[in-house]
This record gives sequence, structure tokens and C-alpha cells, in this order.
Amino acid sequence: MKNKKGLSGIITTIMIIGIALVAVGVVWYTLNVVVGEQKENVENASGEFFKTCSEAGYTKMNSSSQTCDGAIKYIGGEMCCTGTVS
Repeated sequence: MKNKKGLSGIITTIMIIGIALVAVGVVWYTLNVVVGEQKENVENASGEFFKTCSEAGYTKMNSSSQTCDGAIKYIGGEMCCTGTVS
């Protein structure tokens, strides 16, 4: 019978730990990129949330019977028109 030698237990353990650390690093990097992009989206979207229509540069609509020739946005709880209100 041949004298077969395998990897020692210490070398195997070190390799497993190294592979696990690389995997954790890849997941960590990926999550940081995704979370960073979403953070920017939330900051941009919430920027108008605490403003009024006039602060955001829009015209406030006082009632739903008014017509807006642009888009209607809700900013800070107010109904705002991006165009002119009639």
C-alpha cells in the first residue's frame, strides 16, 4: 500500500478561514455599494418631503377643483402644481 499524505488539519483550517474571510469581504463590499446607492435615493426623495410648495418652487393648489397644466406633486402634505394653476 502506498504511503498517502494529505493536507494537515492546520493547513485545512487556515484555508477554510481564508475562504470564509474572502466571502465575507465580497458580501460586505456588495452590500455597502447597494446600501450607499439607496441612501442617496432616499436622501434625494426626502429632500422635498419637509418643504412647502413655495420652497420647492411649485404653486400651491388650494382645492382639488383647481386645474394644473403640469404635474401634481404632494410636498410636505400640500398639493402642488409644477405648472400653472387655474
